[in-house]
Amino acid sequence: MKIRVGIDAKWYFAGPPSGHMVVKNLVDEIIRADDDRFELCLFLISKNKSGAKAHFPAHVKLIFLPGIPNLLSNLFLVPLMTWLYNIDVVLFQNFGSAWPANALKIAYIHDVLFLDYPQYYTKTEVSYFKQMIRFAAKADQLITISNCEKVRMQKHGIDAPRGINVVYHGINKAFKPLDAYNKNDILALEAKYNLPPNYLLYVGRVNIRKNLTGLVRALNQLKEFDLKLVIAGERGSYPELDEYIASKQLGDYIIFTGHVPETDLHLLYARAKVFCFPSYAEGFGLPPLEAMQCGVPVVVSDRTAMPEVCGSAALYANPDDESEIALEIELLLNDHALFNEKIKQGFAQARKFSWTKAANEILTLITEAYAGRENYSEAQAQPRL
Repeated sequence: MKIRVGIDAKWYFAGPPSGHMVVKNLVDEIIRADDDRFELCLFLISKNKSGAKAHFPAHVKLIFLPGIPNLLSNLFLVPLMTWLYNIDVVLFQNFGSAWPANALKIAYIHDVLFLDYPQYYTKTEVSYFKQMIRFAAKADQLITISNCEKVRMQKHGIDAPRGINVVYHGINKAFKPLDAYNKNDILALEAKYNLPPNYLLYVGRVNIRKNLTGLVRALNQLKEFDLKLVIAGERGSYPELDEYIASKQLGDYIIFTGHVPETDLHLLYARAKVFCFPSYAEGFGLPPLEAMQCGVPVVVSDRTAMPEVCGSAALYANPDDESEIALEIELLLNDHALFNEKIKQGFAQARKFSWTKAANEILTLITEAYAGRENYSEAQAQPRL
């Protein structure tokens, strides 16, 4: 008998940037696996109904929900649909639920950084995210994205009967080195974003946790290299960054692209000279790996999950020291042999991470957890001697 698996895929078509990326890649790979042990059911947002029906294969069951906050949806609507559709295992995103009791509940908690770094979140965000902890205790199993996050969760007493499993993110195969692109595409991208011959690149959210002020301070020490900094990501409220740029008259050295479509983003990475990611705290930190797969050397912070994810392929800097960030970038720019060695190591490091591997690991966890529950139920049903 097939295991009927319900996947919280509400972020598949739109959602938080990192959540959307994770859900889309995992769902695509799980469907591509076409594993006949499972019957897949996807929980999606109703406004995407027509697009979803055209997009997904017929054998995938689509269950549509109204677009309410994820916490409320996972607390009430997903469990109700799980019960109505007789789903055996449900994979929640972040927020789990206490019911229905007959379904195996796996909560995929991306990170709990807010517990150790509340200064990088609003009070509303901290209050909202704390509900994840409350409902994690009701899950049968937890998944997180790095050993660093697993340790953090355990430190704060977050656990489940079947424990916490680490499943690393993967890298989309569309990220490729510059020599995979034709000249016309490169020229079109350069014109669209007004790219200089050489630029440092940052990709991600533009907020205080990402330490872009530290990166811009480092850039101010590298003027001899005729570099610009391209910051690709939605701009949030970041007055400290804006004030520093204005005070040092660095506006001409920085390009804010805003949101970049995926097809442009792949080439924007590949065209960069050096990728920089000086974040104060990351649960995983995928952008440096994406840069590595594009053949671009990286400089990252020496904090949280970055050493675990980037290994020996990156150069590391203290995010509190802009001079150290500048020095690591300068080392790459001045040492051709080191530059090429980091590109080579980056390719090797990136090959360790794939969405196919991540999807297979999640399916294995689901299978093992379901088999364990079935065995337990059978044992309970045996008559006592």
